[in-house]
Amino acid sequence: MVRGAPVLMVEADPGRVERALAAGGLACPGCGGVLGGWGWARGRWLRGRGGVHQRLRPRRGRCRACRATHVLLPVTGLLRRVDLAEVIGAALLGRAGGRSLRQIAVGLGVPLSTVRGWLGRFTKRAALIWGHFTRLAAWLDPSVAAPQPRGSPLVDAVEAIGVAAVAAARRLGAHAGPFQFASGASGGRLLCNTSAPFPAPW
Repeated sequence: MVRGAPVLMVEADPGRVERALAAGGLACPGCGGVLGGWGWARGRWLRGRGGVHQRLRPRRGRCRACRATHVLLPVTGLLRRVDLAEVIGAALLGRAGGRSLRQIAVGLGVPLSTVRGWLGRFTKRAALIWGHFTRLAAWLDPSVAAPQPRGSPLVDAVEAIGVAAVAAARRLGAHAGPFQFASGASGGRLLCNTSAPFPAPW
C-alpha cells in the first residue's frame, strides 16, 4: 500500500492528526524530533467489505530536527495492503472460528485468492505476532493473564491481539477496533513479507 517511503502509523481521525501536527505532538520515529506538516502523499484507494472502495490521501510530516519526511498512514490500513485492517481482521476472526476460506471470501466480498494470501502470511508470522502482542498486553496491564496456546498458531495469534487490545482500552482508553489497534501496534506491518520484528511501542 505504501512503498519506498518511511511510514508512521497515526490514528484514523484526520482532524486529530492535523491538530497533533500543529501542536508538535507527533515524534519522528528516526530521531525523536518534532514532526510538522509537509504536504501529502500520493492518493490511493482502500477496499472495504463487499469491494466498496474509499479514497485515502495520507498526510506527510517532516522532522524539524533531522529533516526526514514520513508518510502518516492511518491505522485503518496496513502497509502494502489495499484492504482495510478491519476487513483483514474479520477474515482472521472467521478462520479462527472455524470458517472455510470460501465462506470468508463470500462473506466479505473479496476474492478467494486474497483471503488465502492474508491467512497464509498471517500463519507464517503467527509466532512473531503472538509473542509481540503477548508482551505488549503484559506491558499495558501486568495483571493480565498470558493467552495459553490452543494448538493452532493462527488462533493463538488472533487471541493475543484481542487480549492486548482489551489491555490497551483499559489502560489508555483506546476505542479503535482490535485490528486498527493491531495495525498501529505492529507499525502497519502485521502482514508484511518480512521476518523483521515489529517496532516496540514501549
